[in-house]
Amino acid sequence: MPERQDYILRLLEELGRFLAEVVKFRQAGHYEAALLTLLQAQERLFVRSVPEFMTRPIEEQVHLLVLGETAAIAREKCLAYANLLTEAGHTYRAGGQLVLAQGAYQLALHVTLLAALKLPSTDPADTQARILALRGWLPADELRDEVKQLLDRLAAKA
Repeated sequence: MPERQDYILRLLEELGRFLAEVVKFRQAGHYEAALLTLLQAQERLFVRSVPEFMTRPIEEQVHLLVLGETAAIAREKCLAYANLLTEAGHTYRAGGQLVLAQGAYQLALHVTLLAALKLPSTDPADTQARILALRGWLPADELRDEVKQLLDRLAAKA
């Protein structure tokens, strides 16, 4: 098991490097390069090609992501995926593609909520901060029904 944890730590470090590269591309106005880098990071996180996971509903994507993982590792992978989706939202927004940005933020919130409900954190304040940050990018009247339901379930659980 320590080998698996070492692998996950190396993966998370690698994803951090991907994110730094994405930010650098975005700040330079190279939105296509930023988005391609995000796709590469997602492939690395899922250990699958983009078509193998991206075409599936978000719940199935999360299931593929956490299959066989401990709760702690599954949570970290979900949060890493949500971070990648959030960066995609920022990149789309910077490039003037607001509809795509909203979709990416919505997916990031969905993944974060699934993780919060199924893989509770030892730091609920961190979870709440992540949710609030994502909600700040999404108008309340544009939340998808499934996301609203997850928010209601989380509120009822609290």
